[in-house]
Amino acid sequence: MARGNQRDKAREANLKKQASQNGGRQDNLTPAQRAEKDKAAMLAKKAAKDAQKAAGGGGSNAVDPEKEALKQKALEKKRIEAEKKMGDKKYLPQKVK
Repeated sequence: MARGNQRDKAREANLKKQASQNGGRQDNLTPAQRAEKDKAAMLAKKAAKDAQKAAGGGGSNAVDPEKEALKQKALEKKRIEAEKKMGDKKYLPQKVK
């Protein structure tokens, strides 16, 4: 029985399998080099974000002090109303059986 190009097909299949396990990376970097590259990219991204915050952009996580003060005032008002309704009774959590 002749093997033909079975070895070549197996080699090609193995290369495809290794590429998929490698995430399709073609950069040929060692893990240490890749970690250094990723670290540099993350530092650059953080610097850009900090620059945007300093410029007043703030991003989506920016907190408006006026809105925060209004929110705190509303919560305090609700707490006071709840205490008035409860009177002298204090909230006691139920024991779990």
